[in-house]
Amino acid sequence: MTYSADRENLNYILISSKDIKDYKDEILRIVPELIICVDCEQNMPAHIYNVFDHILETVNNVDSDLILKITALLHDIGKPYRKTVIDNVDSFKGHEEASEIIANLILTRLGYEEDFKNKICRLIKYHDYYITPIVEGVKEAVDLIGDELMPYLFCFQKADLLAHSEQRYKPRLPKLNEAKVIYESMGKGGI
Repeated sequence: MTYSADRENLNYILISSKDIKDYKDEILRIVPELIICVDCEQNMPAHIYNVFDHILETVNNVDSDLILKITALLHDIGKPYRKTVIDNVDSFKGHEEASEIIANLILTRLGYEEDFKNKICRLIKYHDYYITPIVEGVKEAVDLIGDELMPYLFCFQKADLLAHSEQRYKPRLPKLNEAKVIYESMGKGGI
């Protein structure tokens, strides 16, 4: 069974809204798997928001492209299932794979096309991949995620970083920008 009306409503909300937070209740109705993220705190220096608010900030930060918006909405949905606490600091190792699996189930339920689902799931799986800002590092990332998805990954990673603490994004954003410049100098394009 697919839920095409929910899919269309979600697409509309994601693409047309200036602030996704205005649609929290509707998003949680369409994607109830996100409810567990609402009260999932992230007690670690890299984060300033709980999981759900971080997700919403990331959605607000990405360009108005459906692949990016849905990737942002589902990229950390697996965090509550991977949360561990060590010395009063939260860790979410393996959340990328959990998020990918959950996202695939959600996108299947909502009736998204296979190619679209595959792109989003691949971006989610590698959303935290560190792209080393040297030619070899960029080539390695392209080999991993694919040339078609690299522009999406750069856009997504920037949006995700900006939804973190300044301590996290200040040192990483320039390195991501360096990697993007290297990628573009290799004759690669944008979205």
